[in-house]
Amino acid sequence: MRYLDEVTFIKESPDSHYDPDLGEWVEKEPIRAVFSANITDIGTDRSAKIFGGIKQGAKVIRMMPLFTMPEYDYIEFDNKKWALTTYRNPSDRNTFILQEVSQ
Repeated sequence: MRYLDEVTFIKESPDSHYDPDLGEWVEKEPIRAVFSANITDIGTDRSAKIFGGIKQGAKVIRMMPLFTMPEYDYIEFDNKKWALTTYRNPSDRNTFILQEVSQ
C-alpha cells in the first residue's frame, strides 16, 4: 500500500480566548501534525452500512503502521475540513472513515 497523500491533524490552540478590551474572540495558531496516509473514496457497500445509503464526500484514510494518534479536533486534506465518522485499528493499522464538513 502506498502512503502518498498528506493529512494534517489539527488541534485548536488552548490559548484562544475572548478579549473583553477588543470585544472579540482572539484566535491563536492551532497545533498541526502532518502525516503520510493512503486516502481513497469509501466503497458503496461500506457507505450503505455506515451512513444508511451512498454518501458523497466520505473518504477512508489508512495510516502507516506504528502511527501514534495525536490529539486533534479535525483533519484537513485537499484544502477541506473533515470530521471523524468511524475509527478502526485492525492489525495496528489505523483506519479512519471521514465525512467532509461544510464550512
